[in-house]
Amino acid sequence: MRRFVDLHTHSTASDGALAPAEIVRLAERKCLLAVALTDHDTTAGLEEARSAAREFPSLRLVAGMEVSAAWPAGVMHVLALGIDPQSPALRQLAETLRAARDERNPKIIARLQAMGLAIDMDDVRAELAPDSAGHRHPIIGRLHIASALMRKGYARNIADAFDRYIGGGAPAFVDIEKLPSRHVVAAIKRSGALAILAHPPQLNYADRAELERILRDLMNEGLDGLEVYHTDHRPEQTRLYLELARKFSLGVTGGSDFHGRAKPDATLGRPLVPISAMSEDFARRLLGREPLS
Repeated sequence: MRRFVDLHTHSTASDGALAPAEIVRLAERKCLLAVALTDHDTTAGLEEARSAAREFPSLRLVAGMEVSAAWPAGVMHVLALGIDPQSPALRQLAETLRAARDERNPKIIARLQAMGLAIDMDDVRAELAPDSAGHRHPIIGRLHIASALMRKGYARNIADAFDRYIGGGAPAFVDIEKLPSRHVVAAIKRSGALAILAHPPQLNYADRAELERILRDLMNEGLDGLEVYHTDHRPEQTRLYLELARKFSLGVTGGSDFHGRAKPDATLGRPLVPISAMSEDFARRLLGREPLS
């Protein structure tokens, strides 16, 4: 009996190591009830994922995307789940965010070069993993830059690359220009999808009171749910987010934030996210959107 879901994964369509079809096949091997493909700022992997999912009638594929929103204190990511990839609102949002990435990445490289590091955009593009058809999708993120730094011997691992060079506060950090959360959530809602606040600890909120204020503000903008379960959440954080989701009648989701080798600590299907944690109505809205064939 399938009881668990993973609603946060990344493929070669953005900064993951596995092709979309491989994500689906791995989810099937894990006997998951549902898996969501939520690449950064792109829906390019969804057609391949859908094609693979047709082979597994017991596995539900949820079409998704992870979107960055402006946030002064940390990182705010919003998951769009149950999307229509052809939605004009979503396509425009994705194009805007991809353009911001394309503008930001050369600035990071320029800072690294100014530090004396022999690295260029060709080194970074070499880190783009091909999909099942051998195509390399053009979404370039900091994980690709970190991988290039590691491959060239400037960093021991991905975490070291972020800590020393390109993470927040590091000398080569350049933030991406982001849209206000109200614009992001509105575009997701116009597309007919559900808007979910991802990994709340990355907001760097001061305390529970501030987090509650953030949630109220986002709910006024149309937020539907909260990512309660996540690879990086400590047990006490998971308990807090579950309590707050119930307090504010937000949908409960969770996922691994799986990227493959770029984030070796994130394993697809872990933490266990029980479908029973969701209300019947929310589960129906979420899982009923994506056809099985």
